[in-house]
Amino acid sequence: MRVCFDTNVVIDIAGKTDWFLDSYASYDIALMRKFDTYITAASTTDIVYVLHRRGMSTKESNAQLPSLFFMFDVLDVTESDCRQAYENEMKDYEDALVAECCARNNVDIIVTRNKKDFAHSPVPALTPREFIEVYKPENVSYDMVDFV
Repeated sequence: MRVCFDTNVVIDIAGKTDWFLDSYASYDIALMRKFDTYITAASTTDIVYVLHRRGMSTKESNAQLPSLFFMFDVLDVTESDCRQAYENEMKDYEDALVAECCARNNVDIIVTRNKKDFAHSPVPALTPREFIEVYKPENVSYDMVDFV
């Protein structure tokens, strides 16, 4: 199965946001299931930019890229994707671009926290929590541990 992780989910993981646990668990489950994991080329710049705006130095935010390239294969974005996204019924162009890029690359599911914005996507979308509920192996559980 081919799974693309939307920008917001990757930011949750790299930036350890309040949504980290579900976002990371969805990624971890994709790995356990041996799914192919992707982000779009357009997402890479957005991820670095948002991490920097949320407090990481430029050096720290740029240093996230090798990890992202290790975790995910990067889907190229073409002129055709851009034009299709413009014609798409989706209201948010950035999300439409992800959706069209995923459609062209035969992605099966997009994991995103803003599922409602993908209502008209040619590729179905699930929230991280929904992805966990559908694909988590029965013998796996996730707990948050606080380190002092």
